[in-house]
Amino acid sequence: MTKTILSLFFLMSSQLLCSQSHLVQDLFVELTGNATNGDFSNNTYYFAYDSCDVSWQVIRDSIPDGWEYSFCFPNCYEPGITSGNKLFLNNTEQYLNCHIYPNNVPGTGVIEMEITTNGLYRDTVVWLGTAIDNLFINELADNRPQGVLNIYNLEGKILAKPTMNQIILIEYENGIIEKRIFLE
Repeated sequence: MTKTILSLFFLMSSQLLCSQSHLVQDLFVELTGNATNGDFSNNTYYFAYDSCDVSWQVIRDSIPDGWEYSFCFPNCYEPGITSGNKLFLNNTEQYLNCHIYPNNVPGTGVIEMEITTNGLYRDTVVWLGTAIDNLFINELADNRPQGVLNIYNLEGKILAKPTMNQIILIEYENGIIEKRIFLE
């Protein structure tokens, strides 16, 4: 009987020591938009299961010259603010968002944000942003004889022409496959 009680006590105390205080929904977030747009964004969520003292900071960025970015976590900050902290109450959901301001500069960039919870736990959220040129369907159709093999939707189905406002894959004769979105 004593062994059973001790085993139960050990099991319960180990659960408390290993219980999770928080969860970041997605640690890898893609953002895609048109380089001519003022900004584009995407978000994930931070779930606080217990009260959490949270700090965050940008630990690395590799973005094209001319780009700016900002975050909402949970308050929205101006571009250039690269760190912050907040106390989250237990059983709350916090909005975690990145905005990219491409300033008419197409390209791809990576921003890494480290989130520290209660001074112990570190999560790294990677934001991958892609600002595309404003291509129109006519431009792709004009280029088709010069190297485009196939156009696919994300389900792998071959398309006769690109679909507006959907991500498509373009397969070129040289073997390169490119992901694009055509905006109206």
